[in-house]
Amino acid sequence: MPEGSKHASILIATSWQALNRAIMGRKDTLICDCTIVILFASFFVESNLNYIIEEMNLKREMSNFLGKKYPGIQDKLGWYCNEFIARHKANNLKQLYSNGIERKLRRKFPGFAKLYRFRNDLSHGVINRSASSLEEALELRNQAKRIVSNLFSIASENGYEIPRVVTYGEAIESM
Repeated sequence: MPEGSKHASILIATSWQALNRAIMGRKDTLICDCTIVILFASFFVESNLNYIIEEMNLKREMSNFLGKKYPGIQDKLGWYCNEFIARHKANNLKQLYSNGIERKLRRKFPGFAKLYRFRNDLSHGVINRSASSLEEALELRNQAKRIVSNLFSIASENGYEIPRVVTYGEAIESM
């Protein structure tokens, strides 16, 4: 399936390739393959979120709201939901968290909490239990794909038709 950006296309393809290796059932590579499946699926979510925000021409507005030059995925996703879904909008990052954005993100985007925790654990040198289960890795990958579809739907519902036209082959050729 085409994706919005070359980065997103390569990230989800990397996850797919690792998933196919994990499906082969090699016990000695399962944790490594599942780690790649989950990690690159979580990167896929952030890559698409970045792409959507850039296509909406709202990156500066988001950064101003968040008060950070380099916000993390949870902050960006929180801003996105506040901007396009929330009935009662927060005025800044502190208020966003006071309004319970973490709970709302987990309810609106099933799997986000585990994806977020997994990538944060990994960035601190810890491989959590999700990597030891092919079934969980597959579920988290599917949830990441559903999160991305939901992000594009939210954009569309708010008048932003953002294309997903970059194939894996085109992404590889452009690198």
